[in-house]
Amino acid sequence: MCLLARSRESGFTLLETLIALSIMVVAFAAILSIESSSLNASARARQMNVVSMLAKNAMIDAEEAIEGKSFEEVRGEETKAFEPPFQDYKWTRTVKEIKFPNLVPSASKEEGSEGTDSSAETLGKLVTNFLSKALREVTVTVSWQKSGKEQSESITTYWVDLNHEFALQE
Repeated sequence: MCLLARSRESGFTLLETLIALSIMVVAFAAILSIESSSLNASARARQMNVVSMLAKNAMIDAEEAIEGKSFEEVRGEETKAFEPPFQDYKWTRTVKEIKFPNLVPSASKEEGSEGTDSSAETLGKLVTNFLSKALREVTVTVSWQKSGKEQSESITTYWVDLNHEFALQE
């Protein structure tokens, strides 16, 4: 009899086993969810690494295309696809002129003064005009399709043509 009483007390009940299994299922589900998120983040990081490398290469190509040319010779916008194995990506380069405001504010007209511009105002207008003609904003946008939607990332730099002619007239 002592043997029979001992066997009933050893082991787990059905309820204890079900509770232990439910705890294990919840723990495994949490681990799988974290692992899935980790894989998605890793894939996104890999894609952004490829995109940034492609954008950098496209910007280097843009600098080579602009270097030694006047801004009038450079196209305002150009779009091309990358060569294999990156044929799923395309780049768009935009070169646009930057408009500066007048660097020297207009002198206030005093009573009895003529309506002529002061030399500082004239010089300010000339410098503003020169800067607007000598600076360009170059933007490279890399785009690709993912899940049927177009994704894109852009980088921007500013290109200065210090050899641009300084006009002494407006």
